[in-house]
Amino acid sequence: MCGIVGMVDLTAGGEPVQVDLLRKMVAAVRYRGPDEFGYYRDARCGLASARLSLIDIETGQQPLSNETGSIWIVFNGEIYNYLELRGELEEEGHRFRTRSDTEVIVHSFEQWGEGALDRFNGQWAFALWDVLASRLFIARDPLGICPLFTYEEPGRIWFGSEMKCLFADSRIRRQIDPRGLDQTFSYWTTIAPQTCFAGIQELPPGSFRTLEAGGRSRSRTYWRPTFPPADEWKSRPGRIDEDSEIVGRTLRNATAVRTLRSDVPVGSYLSGGLDSALIARLGREARSGGRFTTFSLCFDESEFDESRYQRLVAESLQSEHIEVRVHRRDIAEIFPEIIRHV
Repeated sequence: MCGIVGMVDLTAGGEPVQVDLLRKMVAAVRYRGPDEFGYYRDARCGLASARLSLIDIETGQQPLSNETGSIWIVFNGEIYNYLELRGELEEEGHRFRTRSDTEVIVHSFEQWGEGALDRFNGQWAFALWDVLASRLFIARDPLGICPLFTYEEPGRIWFGSEMKCLFADSRIRRQIDPRGLDQTFSYWTTIAPQTCFAGIQELPPGSFRTLEAGGRSRSRTYWRPTFPPADEWKSRPGRIDEDSEIVGRTLRNATAVRTLRSDVPVGSYLSGGLDSALIARLGREARSGGRFTTFSLCFDESEFDESRYQRLVAESLQSEHIEVRVHRRDIAEIFPEIIRHV
C-alpha cells in the first residue's frame, strides 16, 4: 500500500504546481507509505509519492522515469508478473536501471501503449506523465483493489489515492453529494465513479483516463468481468472434479506469485475462518522451505473471539504466530481515527 498524488494544469497561462501543495497532498496519506517520500515537478505537472517499500527497496524510489526523463510515474500496487514482462522488454532492447516493477510499467507503455494494461497481472493505481506530449494517463486495476480519486476542471485534474489528498488544495470545494449518501445507505458504499462529495469521482475499476494537450480528456473501460451463458452451465453435468481442479490450480498460482515475489518478510492473516485458513495454507506450501508468519486479532469478548481456531491453523502450518489482543477501550479510542481514514 502506497500513496500517490498529483496535479496537471494544461490551461493557457497555467502556473507550475507548487511544491508546498504536493507536500500537503501527500502528507494527507503519509501512513500509506511511511518509508520514503518523493516529488516531481515541471511547468505542467506535479507528482508525489509516499512509498511502502516491498520490491527493490534500494533503487525503486518514486517518482521514477525512463532513461531520458520524458515519462514519469507514481504507482501504488504490485505487478506480480513483472519479471516475465521485464524479460520480454529486454529482448526488445529496453534497458533497466532498477529491479522494480514500477520501471517495468514505464517500459511496457513505451513498448505497447495502452495495451500494456492487458498484460499486467496484479493490482494497481498509477499515473504516467508524458513530458513531450503533455499527456497524463491514469489507470486502475481490473477489480479496483487500489483506489484512485480525481477532481477535474477544464484543462486541469487533481488525483490521489484518497479523497483527503484532494482536499489539501483549498480551491477544491467541500460539498456533500446526496446521491453518494443515498448509495452509501443503500449499498454500504458508493459505486464508482460516484462519491459522497460533489465534483470528486472515483476512477472505476478496469478503466483509465487521459488528459492531453489542449485540455482534451478521455476515459475508457479496458476490462469487464464476463460469465458463460446459463445454457453452457446446464450442459456441464458431472464435471465438478475437473472444475475443482481448475479452481485449485488457479488459487495456488495466485497465492504463490503473491507470496514469493517480495524483498521483505511475508505473512498471512488468520481470522479463524475457512477463507484465510486456505490462503495461509497455500502460502505456506509456496514458501515450504522458509520462514512463514501468521497473525491474528483476538478479542476479550468470547462472542467475537476466534483465537481457538486461529491457533489450530497456526499450529498445523508451523508458522510463527503473532496475536494482537483488542480491548473495548482500544476500539473506542481509535474510532475517530477510523472515521478519518474512511
